[in-house]
Order: sequence, then structure tokens, then C-alpha cells
Amino acid sequence: MPQCIVIADEITGGSAVGALLEKNGNTVCSVINTKGLKDPCTQNSDCVIFSTNSRKLTAQQSYQIVFSSAKLLKSDDVKLYAKRIDPAMRGNTCAETEALLDALGDKNRVAIVVPAFPALKRTNVGGYILVDGKPLQKSLEGLEDLQPAHSGRVADLFTEKFRYKTEAIHLKEFLHGTEHLANIFKELAKNGTRAIVLDCTSQEEINTIADAVVMSKIKFLAVDPGPFTATLARKVMRTKKVAHEASAAKIFGIVGGVNPLISAQVEKLRLEEKVNIVTVHNLELLEDMQRRNAEINRVVDEITTKYNNFSIAFAVSDNMEINNQLTDEYQEMLLKTNRTQAEALDIIATAYGQIVSKVLEKTPDIQALYTKGAEYTLATCREVKTIGLKILGQVLPLTSYGEIIDGPYEGLKCVTSASSATDTNTIIDSIQYIKRKLAI
Repeated sequence: MPQCIVIADEITGGSAVGALLEKNGNTVCSVINTKGLKDPCTQNSDCVIFSTNSRKLTAQQSYQIVFSSAKLLKSDDVKLYAKRIDPAMRGNTCAETEALLDALGDKNRVAIVVPAFPALKRTNVGGYILVDGKPLQKSLEGLEDLQPAHSGRVADLFTEKFRYKTEAIHLKEFLHGTEHLANIFKELAKNGTRAIVLDCTSQEEINTIADAVVMSKIKFLAVDPGPFTATLARKVMRTKKVAHEASAAKIFGIVGGVNPLISAQVEKLRLEEKVNIVTVHNLELLEDMQRRNAEINRVVDEITTKYNNFSIAFAVSDNMEINNQLTDEYQEMLLKTNRTQAEALDIIATAYGQIVSKVLEKTPDIQALYTKGAEYTLATCREVKTIGLKILGQVLPLTSYGEIIDGPYEGLKCVTSASSATDTNTIIDSIQYIKRKLAI
């Protein structure tokens, strides 16, 4: 029987949510009429997406069709109900959310509205939808056959058109952590709030919201374009043991390359994840053996001593940005040590591989690695004594997912990314990919 029910106002958006749910390892059916609900394929799926084709209807018509559909789909086996909304807030968002809440019948169920799709550069800040940093209307004007929400402020839309009590939660509340957010949810639900509209700018914030919802133990309805629903599904459609193991999973990465693009990728990681980033002084690695070992041990100690406070840790180069001073210092070091650039790169990469090996030795419950650059990935493979990687999938172009073959860390998951991977989201997307895979 289905554990997740999603109602969408049109089939393409509904199927897009289904694709996100399928990435979790769930079986998904997207159906367009009540006849489809009786099909064995639907009955045996983990998730059912029901498309009402109601976007162009009046608010009253949309309410009726969603209410009737939800009544048919309601079941004690369902762990997650969701209302898929358009990223541009087209259609009858409030009326259809009301209908789903009414059909489910729980007077204390709260609609958690997360109108963000970070992968599409759609965020919600101060209650306003932004597309690639611009106001919704400015981004979509003249491009859509249906006009988006008039103000572009989702909080206003729900305050004005939603007939139940609505509250908005802005980014400042996220700074206090998951437990703080969970307590806000509980208090609002206790006071009769039926819709909570949340700011959101990243997948990490979606994770925080989802964790807070689960921690709060309130009855809820997910209302979003898809990413929030998929994130919640990973958390509520698993046993508590699996959920705990996934949330406690440890990821360690190394980034030793030198260029502004890689620097931007690391900075995005710093901004969007709670991560322990330890800087490696590359020139120290080119000095004598004693100073090289001292630098390696310093980095390893900084990572392992804070091990319990972070689920993600990275060792990164101190000279990401190429500038004349660093270039001069690097050339001086090559002359001083009588090495070619190729020899220096091999020494530096080997040191990063040794950092990985020592960290894994001291923290054996790390479940995944991230490596950037061919030299650093090869050095890591040498130092952890593997014959190579079993490739299990593609994260992005030039970024692959796999696991270590043979050696003491056989089966350890790993994402490897080329230095030439040009997307500034490469590291962030890789971390999210690993989390999804560890959660399944």
C-alpha cells in the first residue's frame, strides 16, 4: 500500500515530484483519474502522485476536486501527505491546501509551506519568491501564459486567501537550530495555526525544516514544489533505526586544487552546510619531511578532535585563489627544494591521501569520501590501499559516485570530481547526493 500521497494540480509537475521520490529508492506511480487508483501497479507503489488537472479551474472548483480526491486517497497506511504547488505559485494554492487539510479531517494538522526549489534557483526570502535572486514577477513577466501570484509574497498570499490561521517563519529562526524550529512548530500548532510559510534558500535549510517537523511530532501536510516532500519522505518512510543511522552518517572530503572556481565551490559548501573546514598549508607539505608530517598531523588532529560536532569535514588547500604573491612563493619553494611542478604536485597530492588514510584510521565510522582532482583521487586510492573504484552512478558531469574496491576500506562510498567540473554547486550537490544514497 502507498505510504506517500501527493496531490498535484497538473501531471508534469506531479511527475517531477515523483522523479524526486524515485531517487529515494521508492516506487512511484503518477495517475490522472480514479480508475488508475485501482490498478495493481498503483496499489503496490510506495508513492502515488494524483494529478487533478485543476490549475485553470476556479478556486471553488479546485477545492471540490482536491477534497474528493483526498477522501479517496486517505488511508491509515499513509505516512506522508503532500500538496504539490507550482514554483511560481500559479493555480489555486490556498484553496487546494485547504481542501486537502479538510479532507484529512485532523483539526490540528498543519500545512508546512516551503515554496522553494534551490536546484532551480527559486528561493523564498522574507516571504518573497526570488528566481535567481530576482523578484518573481520581474523574472517571469511576459514568459508565462498564467500570471503568478500578484505580490510574489507567499506569506501575504496565505494571510489574505487562506481561511485558516497562518504564520510566517523567516531565516533568522534557522540560526538557532533544529530543536528551536521544532519548538516553534509545536507552539504554533498548539495555538491553532494551520499553515506555516517558511523562508528557504538552500537544500540544507530544507533538511533543517524537515528534521524540525519530524522532531516536533506534529501532524503535518507538506506543501511545496517537490524538494521538501522528497526530503520528508526520506525521513518518515524509513524505520527510526535507519533514519538515525542516516542522520549520523559521517562524510570526509579533500580539496587540494588551486583555482577560483574550486574556491567558489568550497565557499558555497561553507555557507550551506554545517561543516568543519580545515585549511591545509600546501607550501608546508613541500618543506622537509619533518615539517610535512607535522602539517599532516595538525590537519588530522583538527578534524578528529572536532569529529563529534560535525557530520561533514573537509581538508582544503590554503591557496585556492591564484595570485601573484602565492605564485611567487610557490616558484621560490620549487627552486629551494629543487623540484619540478610535477614532482611538487605528486608530493602535495600524496600528503592529502595520507590525511585521508589517517582520518579513516582514527574515525572508522566515516561512511563516505569526497575527492576533487585526478591527482588527489589517485593518491587517496594509493594511501587507502584500494585497487580502484566500483562506479555506481553519476552525480553531475565529471562527477561520479562509487565505492572502494578491495583493501581495508572496501565498500566505503566515494564521490570523485574532476578539477574541471565547472558548476559552483558541484561539492554541495555531491554532498546531497551522498546523503540521499546513505539514507536509502
